[in-house]
Amino acid sequence: MSGLQRATTAYKSSSVQTSGPRLVVMLYDGWLSALDIAKDAIDQGDLVLAHRQLVKAQNIVCELNNTLDMQYDISQQLRKLYDFFLRQLIQANVEKNAQLIAEQIPIVKGLRDTWEEAAKQLGQTT
Repeated sequence: MSGLQRATTAYKSSSVQTSGPRLVVMLYDGWLSALDIAKDAIDQGDLVLAHRQLVKAQNIVCELNNTLDMQYDISQQLRKLYDFFLRQLIQANVEKNAQLIAEQIPIVKGLRDTWEEAAKQLGQTT
């Protein structure tokens, strides 16, 4: 089973199912937006804005993590990844480290694109 198929199967059984994969894609979009704004804010010295956006990103990661159905292997793998991202976001916030944020962006984009494809396969457009 491909990663996309596993993600689709895991998603179908998750508690977010009632809102559809579109919601998951929207959460990933919000996460990416928060990362971009936080990174730019750190680069410009606006540490208050950076903090707010990193907390927003942390909240989104927690929401995604909390909706996983742990009976699927892919969910267990996603939980480990979300836990890693959460620790990284906290560290980036404490240190105001734009590099930690930048390292997260391409991985989050890849996950977002996977969920968008799952949404398309389930007949939901984003």
